[in-house]
Amino acid sequence: MQVGSAALRLGSDTSLEILQLDDRIAQFRLTQGTINLRVRRMDPGQIYEIATPFLAFNANRPGRYRIDVDPPNHQTTIIVWEGAGEAFGENASFPLRAGDTVRFHGADLRDHDIFGPPRQDDFDRYSLDRDRRLDRSPALRYVDDDLVGYADLDDYGSWRSVPSYGDVWFPNRVDAGWAPYRDGHWVWQEPWGWTWVDHAPWGFAPFHYGRWVSVSNYWGWIPVPRHRRSIYAPALVAFIGGRGWSPSFSSGYGSSIGWFPLGPRDVYVPCYQASRDYFTRINGNNTVINNTIITDIYNNYARGDIDIGQVNHVNRSVSDAITAVPGDVFKNSRSVRKAAIRLDGDAIATGDITSVAPITPGAQSVIGAGKATRVRPPDEAVERRVVARHAPPLRDRPFATREPTLRNAPGRVPKPSAVEPVPATNIRVKPAPRGPFAEREHRSVDASQRAPERSAIRPLPGTEGTPRLRSEVTPRVRVIPAQRGAVNARADGFQRRRALAGRDTETTASRPALDRGAGDPGQQPTRTRRSNIQQTTEHDAETQGRASGRSANPRDSRHLSGEREQLNQYRREVPNGNTAPE
Repeated sequence: MQVGSAALRLGSDTSLEILQLDDRIAQFRLTQGTINLRVRRMDPGQIYEIATPFLAFNANRPGRYRIDVDPPNHQTTIIVWEGAGEAFGENASFPLRAGDTVRFHGADLRDHDIFGPPRQDDFDRYSLDRDRRLDRSPALRYVDDDLVGYADLDDYGSWRSVPSYGDVWFPNRVDAGWAPYRDGHWVWQEPWGWTWVDHAPWGFAPFHYGRWVSVSNYWGWIPVPRHRRSIYAPALVAFIGGRGWSPSFSSGYGSSIGWFPLGPRDVYVPCYQASRDYFTRINGNNTVINNTIITDIYNNYARGDIDIGQVNHVNRSVSDAITAVPGDVFKNSRSVRKAAIRLDGDAIATGDITSVAPITPGAQSVIGAGKATRVRPPDEAVERRVVARHAPPLRDRPFATREPTLRNAPGRVPKPSAVEPVPATNIRVKPAPRGPFAEREHRSVDASQRAPERSAIRPLPGTEGTPRLRSEVTPRVRVIPAQRGAVNARADGFQRRRALAGRDTETTASRPALDRGAGDPGQQPTRTRRSNIQQTTEHDAETQGRASGRSANPRDSRHLSGEREQLNQYRREVPNGNTAPE
């Protein structure tokens, strides 16, 4: 999945949930498994955070990162191939730099192993191959790398320079009579409202950014102007309908709704609440348009007047540009192409133009028309608590409790309001295929059901445009606030090793064996020692536990055996006291 200029990929048996996503922060809940994170570019103040059961990791610089979470063994391993970041735990932090591999044992960051970079496994090689594909994409000559889905354009179309419009992308695998926003379906997704889901494998970027134009009877997509941050929109269309409007006088379809793509210099008017700054950016960053026009339309929008019927839309008069379906097809997220209504001339010329689809969503609008997956992560993965550095926002109320409010203003997103926190929905992502990446398997999935990496992330409509409500207590998330006097676990560990120089015995644990097929003994770790007083206390507690038939230490017996052997070796080397000599 692509998150702006970053890419996040999941390994097998991985459970991931999106906790927070807006222009400033991308925060994920990883309860088990493996992820690879590639950050190409970071804007000032931007945050990428991975919340795990034992620590929270923040990437501080562009780079490549891998996080492995192994809850049964109380281990979290972080690999920094490139870049730098910081882990946050119990009253401690741990800075990581390029070349580090650090395995943390539980929430105490002072208990860790440090390795050199391990050998890459199949998942790493797959992720690196995909990163190179993004880096070498021809589309980067025309768009910036934060445009979600830009690499999908390479195999399904070509670029051409068009007078008055500049560089335009033309799809080359569409049926005769195709028009933008015709092969897909609509879903209700707050906080944006009615959102277009295209069925084409390239159908993300061209339907949520930029504008469409008809050139010599071919539809072409005008991308976001370069060097401007891409701002997501749920669908860049204008709707057509109104009381008594019928797309065909002989159809008898009853209530219907139509739409057409916005063209260059058309103003997008959102159906959700937005600030002046967001309104300006989502228009100015998606097309070339006069700021005076944006300001005039926003002033009407801020007063509650969003009638755009008097605006001259360039694509309304384009032949076959308008798509229309019965209202129940729109509402119930059914395929538009299969139910599209043939329009007559009068229907094209009549009808009210509006920025809002005046249809009240139902439960089917939210979950979509596809079959629900039967795959569910283990209950322990769903319920497992994680540690976060930043507090996630409150969750929305269930749809059933919001439905009456939505009926009062069909098609409009209500203003955010304080709600009770509810359990979050866990997200499962298909793992990366092994070997030659199983392209045949990838193609065999129906496009309407596939969730390619480009389509999973949709940045929220601007922090200032949509107030974000934060939770003091979010289910299954424990927030670590800024801690005064927190320990730098890395520096603390080095100090402890310097005090025990020449007398400490390293553990015999091997480096992370990421390539399971390679029996590489690898580099031995440098283990951060706790003081021998703490170890003696644990040893005594363990002895008492065995006497009572149970273990007082939550670690398994193999780990305890290693601790005991290390303690005995230390006692042989320092026989005359409980502290190491200076």
